[in-house]
Amino acid sequence: MKKRPEPEIAARAKQVLDAFDMWRVPVDPQAIAREEEIELAPGQFSAGFDGRIRYMASVDTFVLAYREAGYGRPEGRVHFTIAHELGHYYLHQDYLLKGRCHSSVADFRSNQWMEQEADEFAASLLMPLDLFRSAVKNYRQRVCILSELCELAEKRLHTSITSTALRYCQADIEACSVVFSENGKIKWAAHSEDMKRLGMGFIPFGTKIPAVAQTAKLVRAMADGQEADPVEGSTEPSVWYERPFYHKLLWEEAMPLGSTGIVLTYLTLKDPQE
Repeated sequence: MKKRPEPEIAARAKQVLDAFDMWRVPVDPQAIAREEEIELAPGQFSAGFDGRIRYMASVDTFVLAYREAGYGRPEGRVHFTIAHELGHYYLHQDYLLKGRCHSSVADFRSNQWMEQEADEFAASLLMPLDLFRSAVKNYRQRVCILSELCELAEKRLHTSITSTALRYCQADIEACSVVFSENGKIKWAAHSEDMKRLGMGFIPFGTKIPAVAQTAKLVRAMADGQEADPVEGSTEPSVWYERPFYHKLLWEEAMPLGSTGIVLTYLTLKDPQE
């Protein structure tokens, strides 16, 4: 089956928010599940489990199981997981009604089309672009550094840092890229439209983090079992992009996501006013 276009997924999420009079942020995905009479089943599941929604035909009920917050798992990640499972409920209900289910991989970590659709639905449900841009403007009258995106995610939007950073990139508030890597290899990258216009709109997936990138320092520290603190510093555009039109320095920030081996890298123009 062909993956749905993003505008279609965003429109479906807006329908849900409008139906429950929730066109505001932060959005409470648990409240939406309760409105739909979906049974919530939080638990202390294993580290490899995010969530799963399943139709129980014997009682004509959908049950949404998810790994609860705590033990290094932030509340924003939990909210995104629940919103992801709601994506399956609203977009893939025919699949679920046939008794099918699987453990989801949420927060933009899967390359399967059904999981990608559920991730996009979750982002549109928790952070509709118009509301997201307003939230950023009310939070900062200027562009954001990575630590501020973390604060925005945790205190204003109640979302995961990965989804928030990606949404910031999609909102095209400034020229920026977000890179998601695991164990030193790039899983995916996203770029704002302004970044693409500067010739910095492609980073190949599956390749290693450039050895001279700031992020590589963090990856090496993690591999050596050292304390993995966030890193930041100047970077030449050619370190990350093959043919950039922009020849001044970039500012690179990178942070580990728990002890998963996953790193989030955030690239912006060092001085956009120059």
